[in-house]
Amino acid sequence: MAEAFLQIVIENITSFLEGELSLLFGFENEFENLSSRFSTIQAVLEDAQMKQLKDKAIKNWLHKLNAAAYKVDDILDECKYEATRLKQYRLRRCHPGIFTFRHKIGKRMKEMMEKLDAIAKERMDFHLQEKLIERQAARRETCSILTEPQVYRRDKEEDEIVKILINYVSDAQQLSVLPIVDMGGLGKTTLAQMVFNDQRVIEHFNPKIWICVSDNFNEKRLIKAILESAEGRPLLGYMDLAPLQKKLQELLNGKDTYSS
Repeated sequence: MAEAFLQIVIENITSFLEGELSLLFGFENEFENLSSRFSTIQAVLEDAQMKQLKDKAIKNWLHKLNAAAYKVDDILDECKYEATRLKQYRLRRCHPGIFTFRHKIGKRMKEMMEKLDAIAKERMDFHLQEKLIERQAARRETCSILTEPQVYRRDKEEDEIVKILINYVSDAQQLSVLPIVDMGGLGKTTLAQMVFNDQRVIEHFNPKIWICVSDNFNEKRLIKAILESAEGRPLLGYMDLAPLQKKLQELLNGKDTYSS
């Protein structure tokens, strides 16, 4: 679990650094250093997860690492949310509120760097075997915003998918999956965005949530992303799977008590 989630955090940091949002706050070096610390620790995780069953100290070490990864992921979420808010209200980088945010996040990142340094140093006490980690290119994260409104010969397909969703899927008692299959570069994501933003879909489905699922996905991370999309703000703090599932169930049941 720790190994899979750590890889997701590293990919999230990489994706954030490659986007324009990271330029708003000037935290490139800090995030790169955090990613480097995680990558260093990641090399011994497979051995650590095998030995934790017989070594309580290693188990506690993995727990501290997992908690640190979630805190860094929370910082990423806050930066994304603040950057989106800045763009929405067209605030300049010299706005007083931005300086306050930079100071707050900068302080937290410094604390996390110190914690990760301690965690990385502690791993040496366990004499864990390192494993060569093969780096894969981070999968491009998609969003629901339609950036290419005109897609050649896709209007008919959009209409067909919308009709299926409205006439058949919306009343289904079981989970429905409607795949869009085609060769790469032919507008599958754009077609999905067109359907998602179609006025008929907007009027028919509430809530309506867009989630990007990576190849190496994490169940808790996906549920958290769904709740954050519904609430329109980051869901901060470490939470176990069970309370996250409860919040999601309350959301899907149409209750107002899922937000906190």
